[in-house]
Amino acid sequence: MQITPIHSAEAIVEAFWDPELRQTDRWDWNANERAGTRVLADWWCSVNFEWQSAQPNETVLTVSREYTPALDVTRYDTLLLSVMVPLGCRVFLSAKTDSGEYSVTSEPFGGQKQELPLWFGGAKTIQKISVSILASEKPVGTGWFNWIGLQDSTRLQDHLAQFTGYDSTWDGALLGEETPISFSPRYGIFFSAEELEKMRKLYQDKRAAGCPSPFAPNTDYPHYFEPEACINDYVNFWDDTRYCRVRDFGKYLIRNGLRAALYGILEKDAASLRLAARYAMSILSCTHWDDGFICDFGQGGWEHRCFVQSLCLYDLVFIYDVAHEYFTPAAKSRLFRRLACEGLASINYNTWRHEYIFHNNQLIWFSHGRMAAYALLCKEWPRAARYMDLAYEDVIENIRNTVLPDGGYAEGPTYFTCVGQNGGQALYLYARAKQQPIEELIPQNLRATVRFADALLSTDIRQDMIPICDASPILPQSHLAFMAYLLKDSAWPGLFHKAVQRSGGIADDYFALIVQSMDIPEKNRRKAFVELNEQNITASHRILNGKDVKMLVIGNRANSGHNHEDKGSFILEYAGQTFAMDPGTCDYSSPYSLMYQQCQRHNMLVPAGGSVRAAAQSPCEKTITIRAQGDEESFSATLEAGKAFPLYYKHWTRTIHSPTPQCFTITDDFALYDSCDCDHVEFLWNTRLPVHIGADRVILCGDSGKITIHIPEGTTCEQRTLEMFGGETSTQIAFIYPQKSGCIQTSWELS
Repeated sequence: MQITPIHSAEAIVEAFWDPELRQTDRWDWNANERAGTRVLADWWCSVNFEWQSAQPNETVLTVSREYTPALDVTRYDTLLLSVMVPLGCRVFLSAKTDSGEYSVTSEPFGGQKQELPLWFGGAKTIQKISVSILASEKPVGTGWFNWIGLQDSTRLQDHLAQFTGYDSTWDGALLGEETPISFSPRYGIFFSAEELEKMRKLYQDKRAAGCPSPFAPNTDYPHYFEPEACINDYVNFWDDTRYCRVRDFGKYLIRNGLRAALYGILEKDAASLRLAARYAMSILSCTHWDDGFICDFGQGGWEHRCFVQSLCLYDLVFIYDVAHEYFTPAAKSRLFRRLACEGLASINYNTWRHEYIFHNNQLIWFSHGRMAAYALLCKEWPRAARYMDLAYEDVIENIRNTVLPDGGYAEGPTYFTCVGQNGGQALYLYARAKQQPIEELIPQNLRATVRFADALLSTDIRQDMIPICDASPILPQSHLAFMAYLLKDSAWPGLFHKAVQRSGGIADDYFALIVQSMDIPEKNRRKAFVELNEQNITASHRILNGKDVKMLVIGNRANSGHNHEDKGSFILEYAGQTFAMDPGTCDYSSPYSLMYQQCQRHNMLVPAGGSVRAAAQSPCEKTITIRAQGDEESFSATLEAGKAFPLYYKHWTRTIHSPTPQCFTITDDFALYDSCDCDHVEFLWNTRLPVHIGADRVILCGDSGKITIHIPEGTTCEQRTLEMFGGETSTQIAFIYPQKSGCIQTSWELS
């Protein structure tokens, strides 16, 4: 690939994010075998690497490339490496030039991606680039390369200066804060004036009772009151740092305008409502509505679909509908044009091009912004109405494709929120526009998700749902509100009420406020035994001395995305806490999001002792069925978990037997292939609770319950501290079985 400018001051040399351009075959990859380093060159938007046993400051990976002919760098003075490594690791970068060799070693990384600069002065050519990754004090790590670029530090100042001429006045675009306004929506796209009054009454009553406002000005965010400071070439995808430039970390326009708009309309606060309008103008003034230049690169076709475009559409329509009296005719024309040309055009392009998005979470993810834009444009451009109907048909097709017949969702509870939060918003807006009851517009399979909630609802007081797959334990209230509104006689209302109370007592979204004002009663939906035979998960929920005992067992639906190396894993909750945890996921910008996917972070029997990390197949190509039964007293489950490790296990059958809620036994019958690199297995149990190890037992202590695990015969016990995202830690108990085949029985009691 030739040197490709991305603007007047910077260019790209190596596009590691793009599978069509990354040219990994032209680089020498020297992986440290002793450290168990391996390179994953086929990742979708980066070149990834991982290691499993490095010493402090040990070089775990060195990569280099010689350029023939040499790179002509006469227009630049700095080499940039965009790279991510774990906390505390360092990166060495060197360049051989016509005027000598230049090098730099980074400071220890602080948990975020860096663009490591290497100044090379007046050099005219670069003949070779080399990069080395140096481990931290932690033996295990993972990271990735994004790109290598060039920069002229003088011209860069001129390029960035073009975005500094905006201020809060927006002369000619927005009227002043002193403008008399009605504090009522223009079109009622999201709520009518009457519905707004009901929301206000609930909000004011809760505030009078001492509940904090979830929409109050965000003084913790440095740019909250100056959205103009975030105007840029591109629009950050929330605070996800995988796609934006390092200099743009923390500059995000998305969703802050919604917060200001809701505070302004509920409190009748003119300053907040005009601040929301400033957010809208700032979004409109960004050159592109993509996350970063990698989505709009001169030589490549790589794209990040239309996540940002959908967010921009939704924010702009909401803000305009409630703050319309501040917008001049010129600003309104600008807004309508960009909705159509920059937002809807991108979403329609993705919809036409990518068939796969109809079969996972993505099509419906884009639908809330898409439908909001059509709902606004239809008010003044009647010809847009037919396209709104097509958008509705796409939403219905996506739901029918992705919500399984058993009510399950293969991508897990967080990605299911795309159905309730994004799709629910789209269906709600469409129903309002068509003046039809939303219940008449819902596909029948969505009603089956009653069982999905029964299976995954968490009894942990800190969580909404058990965070299997790429999931968070806390779900958006807008999603829970839609599911509660749609399925009132289910567990969804209880999940919604739990989330609202945990966050302070006032729902944090306009639709969630509407649903909260309906006062939908919470149902007692504890189901002793739930099987989802399409998604292949099984749950038992029993009572011991008045306390909840919940176990979830994970099988597999073949080729499911956003799943982890967790087939055969279990999660155990007791007395309002999680005793055997699933890490879920974290910020995708962090290497921990990759570590959390690994089988070593789940409650499994894992092959060990090899030169590289033993990895389960992910996505797993095999269906792994759970044969289970249960009732109020007993629970049992069996699955062939070894199917997820085709290179390691001849067989691994996991059987869980719990004759009472108090007693559990897991039997693992297994045999490793002689040809695999591992020489033993480890039964892993992960928890955040205090752990005490005795001579023959391990005790986990909760606030109002404990578990006593008997160390299995033939094993030794080891306690490990695992680093987690955000500076937290978890504890891993490993029962080490020094054989390549055998039968391990692990039993425990609750008390």
